[in-house]
Amino acid sequence: MHHIDLTDPRDVACAWSAIVEPGDEAAAILREHLGAAEALEWLLAHPDPTALPRALRVNAQGEPRPWVRAIERWMPRIDSLNVQRDLEILSKVDGHVLYPGHPHWPKELNDLGLGTPPALWIRGTIGDSPRIGIVGARAASAMGTSIARDFAWELARDGIDIVSGGAFGIDAAAHRGALTQGRTIALMAGGVANLYPIAHLDLFDDIIENGAIISESPPLWRPARWRFLARNRLIAALSHACIVVEANSRSGALATIRRAIDLNRPVGAVPGPITSQTSSGCHHIIRQGATLISSATEARELIDDVGAHLFDLDQPNISGGSEAWRSLNATQKRIWDALPAKAATTAVKIARIAGLSCHEVTSELATLTVKGLIRIDGEHIRRA
Repeated sequence: MHHIDLTDPRDVACAWSAIVEPGDEAAAILREHLGAAEALEWLLAHPDPTALPRALRVNAQGEPRPWVRAIERWMPRIDSLNVQRDLEILSKVDGHVLYPGHPHWPKELNDLGLGTPPALWIRGTIGDSPRIGIVGARAASAMGTSIARDFAWELARDGIDIVSGGAFGIDAAAHRGALTQGRTIALMAGGVANLYPIAHLDLFDDIIENGAIISESPPLWRPARWRFLARNRLIAALSHACIVVEANSRSGALATIRRAIDLNRPVGAVPGPITSQTSSGCHHIIRQGATLISSATEARELIDDVGAHLFDLDQPNISGGSEAWRSLNATQKRIWDALPAKAATTAVKIARIAGLSCHEVTSELATLTVKGLIRIDGEHIRRA
């Protein structure tokens, strides 16, 4: 572990960003009660949960908080912590860091409470214009992408920034539509120096020039399934309103809309044919109270009182078959996602990448082996 300047709020924020996974509420509780620098100092100095104040040791119901498990989850990343390396990588791509308390911090993110990220790694500029999130399916129809592009074009022309997730389908169409007239912001599930998907690198260059690319993870972190799920809340919170253009009933885009509803953001959905599976999710949330949106003007009405998205993840190509994948619990799926595509790795490295404790990883390896999803040769673990 390299030296961290505990008096520098940027160093502290970057360290927390590199230690915990997005949305880690235990770490947020620690920072809220002790302060970000003091909490980090405690964590780096052989932490003893029993020495914490009672308000931290137990929750509002008087139940013990699982600090031992949380610390085990964070420790695998402590040894490799190198904030200066991360900042140097960020500097090479002309990026910068914002953190709560910084004068340019987007205060909308504070609505996330314990889900507020400790840091944002940014290429480009966020700006202070009104923002509308446009999200939807990756496997969108030609009609859906056309609508997303046209809506974004009209909204950007009126000075509204478009927020989405940089993925294929609706996300990309919304970004491209906005860029013809104004600005757009893309939230990444991986680091801003490891942009994904690679096919959109030209699009991302344009976004950096006319908006911002943002991640809550350090620059070289790769996108992972659970990070796509976590970045929902950032799209929802950063937007002053959210609309979904196309989504089936199980689309991740609906998760973004639900997070927006939780945050009291106005939400809308574009209807489609009742026979279209790609509109079934839109119809569902309209029935639940979302505003029906049939034009950019109606989308703009959502933010009249105000001064992306989620990558639809395909089931991975697993040699053990889809049945084996569906039978995994959340921890097992996270372990499998943390494995390299082809190379072998170790349990410690898996724990570090997945944000799990070594014990959590090793206790699940036997199950993954039995299901035919991984092979273990001594300390070396690889996908089957």
